[in-house]
Amino acid sequence: MSYDKQTKKFTAVLKTLEGRIVEYGTAYVSLKDQSLDFTSDFVPIFKMGMRLKVVHVQKDIEVRSFEGEVYLSSQHLLRLVAIEDEILPGASSVESYDTKMDGQASVKIPPAEAPKRFSFLHKQKTVLLPSSFPVSIYEVSLSQFKFTCDVVLEKDQQLILDVRHPVRLKSLPMQVDLAITFGAAQTHSYRCNILDLAGYNYMQLEEYVRKLSLASKMFPNEDAIPSSEGKNP
Repeated sequence: MSYDKQTKKFTAVLKTLEGRIVEYGTAYVSLKDQSLDFTSDFVPIFKMGMRLKVVHVQKDIEVRSFEGEVYLSSQHLLRLVAIEDEILPGASSVESYDTKMDGQASVKIPPAEAPKRFSFLHKQKTVLLPSSFPVSIYEVSLSQFKFTCDVVLEKDQQLILDVRHPVRLKSLPMQVDLAITFGAAQTHSYRCNILDLAGYNYMQLEEYVRKLSLASKMFPNEDAIPSSEGKNP
């Protein structure tokens, strides 16, 4: 998840600084207000200034921890300010990150199918694809890539991807999961699932994604915002 200006609510767990679970609910980070709102059917009342922790949970994995000072506390809403965030080890395994990588994809030709009875009644149009073509990768995770290219691909089309910079990947097998065409077929965007990530490719991509996750930290470890005095809830 990208915590941008329009971040939506996400599944979260409210905890004490010692790690005790207080309540499950949803949270919203506002970069503009430098605050975090946690909501639930019932939220215990906490004293102003008390520091608590809200953990973002994605696919049952804790990916990021937000520690902050209680500014507003009611039965359904808790607002934290003076926030510090920490990237948790599980983040790189489930989150995707913006990136800029140039790669080269090649089409993996599927095995020939056995002729079907009355196949002449279902004549298929043959589409010739280039054996290799450049792709511009703009989002990456340990399970998926998103890229644009000038080639029309079909869902479930299998590809082989090679990348040299900023991470080196060799013959990474992928499969088109979602195809989105922009404009009148000038540029095409695709989401592809990684079919097999192991060995050298795993070590390279895991290290790269981990660096991206650590670089996505939102708040410094010092006083991130001015005093809460004078702010309206």
